[in-house]
Amino acid sequence: RLPHGGEEIKALLVGSILWVSWREVLVTAALYAVIGLLHWAWRERFLTISNDPDEARRRGYRIRLWDFVFYAMFGVVVTRSVRIAGVLLVFCFLIVPAVGASLFAQALRTRLLIGWLMGTAVSMVGCAMSYYWDLPTGATVVCAFGAVLAMLGVVRATRHA
Repeated sequence: RLPHGGEEIKALLVGSILWVSWREVLVTAALYAVIGLLHWAWRERFLTISNDPDEARRRGYRIRLWDFVFYAMFGVVVTRSVRIAGVLLVFCFLIVPAVGASLFAQALRTRLLIGWLMGTAVSMVGCAMSYYWDLPTGATVVCAFGAVLAMLGVVRATRHA
């Protein structure tokens, strides 16, 4: 019933990634750096709890507490990211590189490397397509991720056929 309700929904879905102030970029980068360092420091606990909960219990890790810590940090990152990039792009970044990497690798380090490279490359291609064809940036990057994931699925299927 709001006069600008449609615009608010659109902003929530696609964000305004091209119009983010430098101050917001720096504050967000600092926040992500702190959360990244905490994840690095606690990586053994997070990985043990995720991959082998019985071992985590034997080591005395409080699984519910560490799950809460992980999801609280995850919630902060997602909330901050949605304000900038929109729901579609944020969840695309969360899901597509991980799925693409899991199609071709088993080891965590390899999956991380593939996911980071894929996320970076597809983002650059999507932004370039958006710029050259005057398309909405967030939606174009989401479509680029979808196209790349579809191509990876075909490659994987033909490789295993």
